[in-house]
Amino acid sequence: MEFETPIDAWYMWLGVAFATIAIASVALSLPTQPPPDATAVANTIDRVAGSTEVAGASYEHDAEEVRVDMSRLSMRNGGGTAHASITFGPITPVAAVSNTTKQAALFALLDGTPPSVALNRPQFAGLTEADLHGAVSEVRRNLWDQTPEWQPASGTLRIRKLELDGKVVVLVAV
Repeated sequence: MEFETPIDAWYMWLGVAFATIAIASVALSLPTQPPPDATAVANTIDRVAGSTEVAGASYEHDAEEVRVDMSRLSMRNGGGTAHASITFGPITPVAAVSNTTKQAALFALLDGTPPSVALNRPQFAGLTEADLHGAVSEVRRNLWDQTPEWQPASGTLRIRKLELDGKVVVLVAV
C-alpha cells in the first residue's frame, strides 16, 4: 500500500495555493509602521509640567490622531494605538476651549508670548488673565465629566507651563 501523493495531483496544488494565500494575507495584514511613542510624549509633558519655572517644549511625533485629557494621552496611527499617563497634571488641551477669542489668546501664550504682551493685542481687548484662567477651568470641568474626542494631529505637540491669574497652568496643543 502506497501513501505518497503524486506531485501532479490537483488537490496537492490546491492545498499549496490555499497555504500561499493564507501566508500572504497574514503578511499583508501586519502594520507597516510602529505605533506612536505616547510614553516619550508624556515624559516631555511631565518635564515641562514638573519644572519649577515657566517652561515650554515641543515634541515631533508620528501620530495621525491624538486624544488628550487632564492626565492621559492617547495617540494612534496606522501602526496602532498607544496610551500614556501624565504624572504632573492637570494639563489643559487648548483646542478644547470653546470661545475662539480665548482659544487664540491661549495659543499665543502657548507659543511663548507673555500674558501681559498677548493681552495687550487689539484682538484680545477686554480679556484678562482671569478670563483665560476661567476658560482653562471650564475645559478641566468638561474633561472631568466626559472623554475627549480624537483630534487630527499636526505632527508636533507643544507644551507650555505658565502662571495665569496667580495660578499655574499647563497648556498642550497637538
